[in-house]
Amino acid sequence: MSQKTAFFVLSLIVIFFIGYYYAKINLESSEANIDVANTPSSFNKLQEELSETIENKKELQSQLSVLNSQLIITHAELKTVQQQLILSSSKSKVFEDELSQIDDARKAIKPLQEELTTANNNLKNMAKELQQVKNELQLVEEKLKSSKVELELAEFELQLVEEKLELNKDTKY
Repeated sequence: MSQKTAFFVLSLIVIFFIGYYYAKINLESSEANIDVANTPSSFNKLQEELSETIENKKELQSQLSVLNSQLIITHAELKTVQQQLILSSSKSKVFEDELSQIDDARKAIKPLQEELTTANNNLKNMAKELQQVKNELQLVEEKLKSSKVELELAEFELQLVEEKLELNKDTKY
């Protein structure tokens, strides 16, 4: 859209310049065509031609004034379009820079994600090993409890045997 506007504005400027120089050439050629003679009829003719030329010149000057004001307006529009284009290109550059930074950040995050995944897997493996050790400790604890019970029974049996021995000793004497 902005390229079409810029082309339109540039085309108008070129047309205005062509019109200006065309009018200038026509004025110069009409001045050169005036034939100076000393006769009254030719003087009247010259006066008529001169008045027509002056009217043409005034008309051309008014047209030139209009074209000049249009050229000024077009030039202002061209400046506005140029500023918009500059703004648009700078915004585009900013977006490209931001996308580049995002891409760089993604590249930096990828190894961190891989390390995090590895650490997470290691933690899961450690949790499994810890659970196995915990299970083994429970088994050992249960065996220890059963061994303690067996030891208490053995102690009790030993006490019974000792008491029997004492009783047997006492009965023998």
